[in-house]
Amino acid sequence: MANARCNLTAEPLELIDCLSHMSTIILGLAKNDIQRVCKSTSLIVKCAQNHLAECIGQKVGEAAFREIVDLAENCCPERNNPTCPIKDSIIEEQRCFAADSLVTLSNGDQKSIANLQSGDSLLAYDDKAKKVLSTNLITMLDFQPQRFALFKQVTTHTGRQLSLTSSHLMPTDKHGYVMAKNIHAGMNVYVMNDDGILITETVSNVSDVVKQGYVAPLTVEGTLIVNNVAASCYATIDSHVIAHTVLAPMRWWYSLFGKSSSMIGVHWFPQILYEMTTYLIPSIIQK
Repeated sequence: MANARCNLTAEPLELIDCLSHMSTIILGLAKNDIQRVCKSTSLIVKCAQNHLAECIGQKVGEAAFREIVDLAENCCPERNNPTCPIKDSIIEEQRCFAADSLVTLSNGDQKSIANLQSGDSLLAYDDKAKKVLSTNLITMLDFQPQRFALFKQVTTHTGRQLSLTSSHLMPTDKHGYVMAKNIHAGMNVYVMNDDGILITETVSNVSDVVKQGYVAPLTVEGTLIVNNVAASCYATIDSHVIAHTVLAPMRWWYSLFGKSSSMIGVHWFPQILYEMTTYLIPSIIQK
């Protein structure tokens, strides 16, 4: 019990400042900036280890520091070293919504996007009639509730916000479906007002944010309303129509054989499709 108490620094703000480098590491990983990661790991090791006295916490801290040092030594010289857990493909494969997003069900209730179940009836965007309609959730194309990701946070002039990965498609009034990375202030996107009517709002800001958890639902319609903003279910392929067409067999399969069971990770069908497309026609893949 005597050794369980840690005598930390007399200045707690100094330790907090040390830990603040963790957010820089997460951002560096998400933006594929290995130099930022390496610099931050070194700062954490030098800063925090000076604030732990003889205690159990020190031993735990030392083990964590060793992990950080190993990370820097194995990943900084060569990003794709076999012993480096950080792979370029980790960021490139993300094509989802942030897990803290809310979707609107057909009955008007809101539900966490991470808690959706196959068969749920949701509100979606009809890109032909430019109105709200109901659709059913088929399955999750990708479900990673614990992993961090870098998102484009699109904010409209009324304060509505949607966080989605950079290659995810959003409908606009004049440019059709546009990837989030190409959305900019002044463009108009579709939102659902308090009366359930689809209207346009002007984007006021687009920023980069890091959040934990990402989810990619697939609906029958191929669209859905997330945080009261209309969005496509698709990403990576820079065409909503093509993506909706090539995933038709997946929609047919579930219409014939029923609901999908929950799973963690990327669904096998879009994963195979992505790998085939990358090999056969890589020009249509956007990262």
